[in-house]
Amino acid sequence: MNKSSIKYIKGSVFVIFAIFAGIIFSGSVIAGEFTMQKNLNDMTELISKWSKQLSTGKLDSNAQKKLGEIMSQMSQVLRDMTEQSHGDMHMDYHNKIMEMEKTWDPFDTSDKM
Repeated sequence: MNKSSIKYIKGSVFVIFAIFAGIIFSGSVIAGEFTMQKNLNDMTELISKWSKQLSTGKLDSNAQKKLGEIMSQMSQVLRDMTEQSHGDMHMDYHNKIMEMEKTWDPFDTSDKM
């Protein structure tokens, strides 16, 4: 093989590597944005559900106290989400949101409305 074809092959391999690196990086960014969007959608659904339950006036004082605690946690998660935007943090936020939903389950009266 002559030297020009070896340089061409090396250059092609470098370009292909650079393209794949760019695709992998942009894919992880898109996945992080999707997770952030999902977390925000989950939070809005929960807040809407809880708001409907509160507006019925049928929650006892224990349920109101528990919902106040959960809403405080939700506020902290929102605050954290605005301050930090690391891809791995989105899964932590998702886990916290799901934990809030599970915590509220024993008090959930939405199926009785």
